[in-house]
Parts: sequence; C-alpha cells; structure tokens
Amino acid sequence: MALRPLSRHARLEVPLLACNGGPAVSAHRRRLWTWLGTATRSALLAIAVAACSSAGSKPAAPHPSPSKASPSASIGLSASAMGPSACVTAGRPAGGSGPWKFVAPAALCGLPLDNSTQSQQLGQTVASENKLLLTMDGGGTATSSTTLEYQSPRVPNFYRSINVVGLRGTFHPAAAVSAVEEQGYTYTTEPPGPHGGVMACADTEGVENCVWATSTTVCDVQIIDLSRELLGANVAVNAVRIRDALEAPG
Repeated sequence: MALRPLSRHARLEVPLLACNGGPAVSAHRRRLWTWLGTATRSALLAIAVAACSSAGSKPAAPHPSPSKASPSASIGLSASAMGPSACVTAGRPAGGSGPWKFVAPAALCGLPLDNSTQSQQLGQTVASENKLLLTMDGGGTATSSTTLEYQSPRVPNFYRSINVVGLRGTFHPAAAVSAVEEQGYTYTTEPPGPHGGVMACADTEGVENCVWATSTTVCDVQIIDLSRELLGANVAVNAVRIRDALEAPG
C-alpha cells in the first residue's frame, strides 16, 4: 500500500461553542483541509467568541421580543437557507452517463460563494494534494481543478459552510473515491444520484465528508453545519443535491 502524505491527516484544534460548560464538541478536525485551518476556523472562532460574550454579558430573556428581527434577517439569509431543505433546488436535475464538468453557482444550499483570492489559493492546495493521491493510488489523472467555498455570515449559534474541490480528467471511479477518502474513518457507499458513478460519505468527527467520482470527474466536498440539519441521516440526499448543482453535462 502506498504511503500517504502525513499532512493529509494533521489534526487542528477548533473550539465550537464549548464555553462556560456549554455543549462539548470534539475539537479535533481532519487533515490539511486548509479552510479549517484558516478561513473556516476563523469563522468558528468568531462564533464561539460571540456566543460566549453574549452569554456572559446579557441575561436570558424569558420571551422573545416581538420587535427584534428574525434570525434569518439578522444573518442575511432566507429562512429556507437556514432550514433542512436548504439544498433543494427547483427543476429536474440532468441525468445520464456524462461526461460531466464542474460549474460554480452563485449560491449553494442558500449560501453565498466566497471567491476571494485567499479561498482560491487554499482550495488549490487541497486540489494539488488530491491530484497526487489519485496518481499514487491508481485513481486516475486530473487535468484541471475547480475549488469553491460557500459559507454563511459569521453570527452566534449558526454556521454552515460547503467546501468543494473538484477535479476533471480521466478516472477509475471506485479507485478514485478510495484514494481521496480520509484514512481512519468509515465511509458508507451512498446512491450517487442521476449523474451516476460512485459516492461515499463519512462523519469525520462532526464534519461530513462526501466524495464522488465518475470517469471524468472527482469531487471532494466538506460540509459543516452547526445545526446538523443537513448532516447525519440527511447527508446522502443533500450530497446528491449539491452534486446536481455543481456538475453539468460537458
């Protein structure tokens, strides 16, 4: 078995709303998903600090004030983007055997696209790592990459992000998925949806990782959702919905 780069399995400390005896969430996070080490970790730290500050400085109100804005309004997202059906899109997804290419919708699951230079640079770091793993493990050869990050604004008690690393090239689907999967976690094979190929998902200590592959595409998606509404038993169907939005015939 080929040895994988050690950096892929590096652990990062991320405090998630575990202040003053609050709910303890595992602080360990997976590998060099660089978004977790910088942009995403900063977001989660901001949430934790805001939540702790709010809890320490303001008494809990017995009833919500009718004059306050709704949570969705204060966050800047629609109510549907905050619920369990956030990834549902109108229309019938394209089906068939491909070939497929990646597209970059302006929003995904109601979350806006972060197309900053920093986000692109960090995404390309992960893309380079996945290209190497595919070559080492016989998963195929990537010729181009698409990296995308979607995330909610940074506010107390609500945070969602979807990080996407898509590769296009020539692949062996089952071997490609195996190559990109995180070692040390149990992945469950899931129905891949109308685009076909192979898909598997795993809970990597509170952060959901789904990987799918066809003969022309490989995609590594990380989903963070503090509400957990998109995860758990719902992650497979939401992964297919995310895939339908990110892949197009071509």
